[in-house]
Amino acid sequence: MALRPNTLDTRTTTGIGRRIASNTGLLLGAKIVGTLLGIGTLLIATKTLTAAEFGTIVFLHAYMLFFAEVATFQSWQSIIRFGTDDITNSDRASLTRLLRFGYTLDIVSVLLGYLLAIGAFSLVVMIADALPGLSPGEGVDIDALQTLVTLYCLVILARFTSTSIGVFRLFDKFSILAVEALILPIVRFGGAVLAASQGWGLTGFVAAWFSGSLAQYVFLWVAGGIELHRRGLLGEVWRTKTRFFRPHRPIWAFVIKSNVDSTLATGVMHLPQLLVMALFGPVWNGVFKIAEEVAKLLTEGFKLLDQVIYPELAKLVSLDQSDKIWRIVTRAAGILLGIGLAFSALIFLFGEAVLTAIFGPDYAQAVPLAGLLVPAAALMGAAAPLYPIFYATDRPGRAIMTRGAALCVYIATFLFAAATIGRLAPGFASLAANSFAVIVLVFAARSALRSARMPADVTSESKV
Repeated sequence: MALRPNTLDTRTTTGIGRRIASNTGLLLGAKIVGTLLGIGTLLIATKTLTAAEFGTIVFLHAYMLFFAEVATFQSWQSIIRFGTDDITNSDRASLTRLLRFGYTLDIVSVLLGYLLAIGAFSLVVMIADALPGLSPGEGVDIDALQTLVTLYCLVILARFTSTSIGVFRLFDKFSILAVEALILPIVRFGGAVLAASQGWGLTGFVAAWFSGSLAQYVFLWVAGGIELHRRGLLGEVWRTKTRFFRPHRPIWAFVIKSNVDSTLATGVMHLPQLLVMALFGPVWNGVFKIAEEVAKLLTEGFKLLDQVIYPELAKLVSLDQSDKIWRIVTRAAGILLGIGLAFSALIFLFGEAVLTAIFGPDYAQAVPLAGLLVPAAALMGAAAPLYPIFYATDRPGRAIMTRGAALCVYIATFLFAAATIGRLAPGFASLAANSFAVIVLVFAARSALRSARMPADVTSESKV
């Protein structure tokens, strides 16, 4: 089908290195502002709520995200992987069917995520009632927590956003993603201020957290629809027909592998919060959250690189220029590792004074945890540019194996450290898992690139 002017064209005169730097800088700036607002929200919450109430809110959000992301098939990765080829070939009909498949997959994912979240916690309650000795730590009313979980997880049903994210990344609309990154922290901060000033207690802060997530999700799918309408694609996506279980191309293998990998990534990201809640209770969960927020000053920026670099790597592979990839990713990894180590030094020198001054003596225990989580985050920076190589070269299976092995290292180290060292277990587990991941990733990513440069008859999409 002929290319319509200014609808699918993503060509630019800007070099790939400059595009990566520009888009990363744009998102990073938004994330820095969002992180500062997030710290302000946490400060208000810790000053207003008890440690147990604060830990409960932290748990609710981590629990919701865990099941939402476990059930999400990360359709944005498929949009970039296959949509890049459609744009290169000016195949409007194929892109339209791909987008329709993505939106359908998103809706199925959120329904599945909500059912999983409610079902899993109902099972926890049944076990806790039958075996009281296995209940979470002190300060937990399991029945009241079940009510909060059931209500809070309703926000999962609005989280059909992955295809919209893919649209923005595919068409290089990172300015929209920068705006999206500010919505949640702004709404949550405003809600926290209102809840604290009105004395609404735990219920008010739960509502603030819920409203922030809901506003972010609504913005994403509305803005995605506007972008498609601007390119004349929205009506076509709405009208097109595609077979969900038998789409027009072999996409399901890629989708399933990306879902498994994203599930493992979710484990790395949210499982620590759930483990801390289960083993040490809501009070220490709140302390851990403060330490984790310090580390997230780094990790949030590192996750942005994955969003920016993957579309660029996919373009290079589509244009048969994969020989340029290793130099790009190693340079990015070196820069991020250097930034992470410098930040680690600042935390080591000034972390205790700063955290105690901001959050008060009740959260001084977060300092040694932050001292472990921040160097672990620096190692994550070295790993961040390497994972997208597996998707750009059609080898998501290698990402699964690497991330799965690292998650096993994390869980094993966490349980061992919890039994022998105690509450610093998540810090030591993060260091061990991220160190392992960096070593394995270097060898696996280089192997994937060598395979990508082989003739087409030697390799295949199913190869991992």
